[in-house]
Amino acid sequence: MNMFGKKEGRVPFTSDVVNKCMCDNCPVQAKSACSVPKKRNMTKMRAATSEMKMGSGMPLSMAQTPMEKMDMKPDELAGPFCTIGVASCNDLDMNKACICPSCQIYKEYNLKDARPVEHYCFNDKAV
Repeated sequence: MNMFGKKEGRVPFTSDVVNKCMCDNCPVQAKSACSVPKKRNMTKMRAATSEMKMGSGMPLSMAQTPMEKMDMKPDELAGPFCTIGVASCNDLDMNKACICPSCQIYKEYNLKDARPVEHYCFNDKAV
């Protein structure tokens, strides 16, 4: 974090990041057959963390729990590529527009100054 409280640098692989991630809505993945089960996993993951936060008495800090402790592997998700790196699917449409700059994670972690600037699904990690 910098002195103004903004997050910068590496994006952690947490349920909070998965919940805010927009990768599963990206046009790059729209026609990818490989992404279909990964998108379903994103939906399941979001539902599970939402349930934990609201109904089971789990503390809200569960949102910051590393995904490794939540039985979810990065290659089973349709994102968040800014934290996990290149997508495991080979049928992504690299000619489609990227939506990274409209994502909350992109803004929270100041990724406009990271390398690469967008298209993490095939350009590797943010930092």
